[in-house]
Amino acid sequence: MKKISEIHFERMNMMCRMFESNSKNDKLYLPEHEISKEINEMIKLIDNPTQSDFYKIEELIKNIDKTEHHNGSQWYDYKIHLNALLGENGFKSSII
Repeated sequence: MKKISEIHFERMNMMCRMFESNSKNDKLYLPEHEISKEINEMIKLIDNPTQSDFYKIEELIKNIDKTEHHNGSQWYDYKIHLNALLGENGFKSSII
């Protein structure tokens, strides 16, 4: 998948690590860690994403937002970064 920049993607990975670290003390961070890790892996592994890949990512975000999770400013920042990356790949998302 096309990344905006390595720095941009590293920020997404950093947020994922922060969700993981915080989940050790607050289980509400665990869904954010699991989903951000899955999405970041998809970004890393999929060279030529399809519309189906984009919709899967969008559904992962929408589904977590239907469950109880921390949902703080860091999660919103992750979604902003993800939204920009999806846009860079020509997909107009509705995750924010």
